[in-house]
Amino acid sequence: MSVSITKGGKPKRSIASIRVERRYRNVIRLFLSGELPEFTHQRHVHVANILKHIPYGRELMHLGLQVMAYRNFVPDKYNVEITDRHWSQLDGTLPAVELFDDLPGGACGEREVGV
Repeated sequence: MSVSITKGGKPKRSIASIRVERRYRNVIRLFLSGELPEFTHQRHVHVANILKHIPYGRELMHLGLQVMAYRNFVPDKYNVEITDRHWSQLDGTLPAVELFDDLPGGACGEREVGV
């Protein structure tokens, strides 16, 4: 995703990126805080495809992976080069929100628990 810049020098968010942020708000927050449960390879790819639609998504992916590595006491496990190599291979397909039904509130964080 290319990032447009406002006259004030801030990144300009598109309507599409705002919709993605709202739809997957809980996933993004939990990932960036290093608390996203069941972080398998497939879930990692799903998060990356979500972030692919957001300004500075690649940088946010780096940040989230670094936080997760430190929170799990394995800071040496994170590798910038591997993330960058695989980032270009992503197709950007947004995952079904149901894949995050295990999260409290679901993908957006607003779904009632048990509904």
